[in-house]
Amino acid sequence: MKNLCPHCGANLPEKADFCPYCAQNLRSRKQVKSPVPRRKKVLVGLLVLVLGAAAALGGFFALRPEVFDGMGEILYTAKGGTVYQILVAWPGNRCQPAPEIYQSGRAEDVTRWPSRLYVNYKDTGADGWEEFSQLVEAVEVQVEQDPEGASSLTAEEPVVRDSYSPDAAMVSVLEFTGDCGNPRVVWTLHMKNGDRIQVRQTMNVTLIHTYRYDYREYPMETMEQLQSLLEQIEEETDRQDEVLVYLPPVTYTGKLKLEGRSYSFYGCTDGTERTAFTDTVQVATQKAYWITYFYDIDFVGSGGGVGISASESCRAERCRFTDWRTGVLGYGEAWVSVDTCEFTGNQIGFHFNSTGQSAHDSLYQNNVFRNNGTAVRLENVPTDMEITFAGSVFSGNGKDLENLCGHPADVSKAVFEDKDPA
Repeated sequence: MKNLCPHCGANLPEKADFCPYCAQNLRSRKQVKSPVPRRKKVLVGLLVLVLGAAAALGGFFALRPEVFDGMGEILYTAKGGTVYQILVAWPGNRCQPAPEIYQSGRAEDVTRWPSRLYVNYKDTGADGWEEFSQLVEAVEVQVEQDPEGASSLTAEEPVVRDSYSPDAAMVSVLEFTGDCGNPRVVWTLHMKNGDRIQVRQTMNVTLIHTYRYDYREYPMETMEQLQSLLEQIEEETDRQDEVLVYLPPVTYTGKLKLEGRSYSFYGCTDGTERTAFTDTVQVATQKAYWITYFYDIDFVGSGGGVGISASESCRAERCRFTDWRTGVLGYGEAWVSVDTCEFTGNQIGFHFNSTGQSAHDSLYQNNVFRNNGTAVRLENVPTDMEITFAGSVFSGNGKDLENLCGHPADVSKAVFEDKDPA
């Protein structure tokens, strides 16, 4: 076969690269590409790696457990979109955070105080603990001590305490002395999905100053003098101070109304005469920081009225209540208790008709209820905490225990001299 030029048709020599007649190139050439610089190759590779790492990290962070940390409360959105309010609060005000708590105590005495955790539905404020608890793996309470404090605050393991604080999710009882400073309590909820929720509460503890007013040094022989002294004490002391009033061996006539701070009243026990009140002592200490106490005092009525009428918390020990319509009455939101007291000849010895959310003592022990119309009437009692009458004696009463509200009351160690409890 002849080798012809594709351009002019002339005969070509074998293996010719150019046509000798028209000088056209007879071999096709590949187009040479421009070389890619090495630096550009490296940058492209790095970009690919960065984009891949970013995608991986995005997935990691989307699934990584989160830590929520707040003072007083945390808002937490669960899977599904439900928003919960997790907070520490006071009873009766479950939606209001309490990041700062103010307490006081003596350096030598241990004070116990319950820190309460609540879980609410954010939209309604209703209790959401039952549903939320299904998402919780564990709950713990830790304490960050105050480095300036002379002692440490301790927190008991948090538990559900329906009998004491039924509206709280959990309660941790704190123990401290007055010189612990300002430690911080940290509630930690470990969630099943790995999240951690921390709610903090600062305890600002003030060291108690104790003031003693003795009848040998201050005039308090009459009700007028006593009332004047209490007004003076109100001005001289802080509501967190402890005030001890040692009363003379006299019988006071006229009502005594306690409206400001709390007191501890000590009746005379020197062997001469006992301190006595013949009219109502009303405990309405709305500004009180402490419980008002009565020790070794006789409350002597004349068939009517009330011996101690308390709308704020108080306690009587080793006192006598005789010939009242009601010896001791607790009402409003007060927790009122009696220990080693005598109730004789009253229409009602002890009457509880209070609807509060706080209780300070379950022991109503070693009391004597004799010849009363009704020894004990439980009409309404704050919380569900069981009260016990261990060692108390019931004798000659029309009714020993009239439990109108069905409150938990343990009389198994009480003594009923003439009948079984009603």
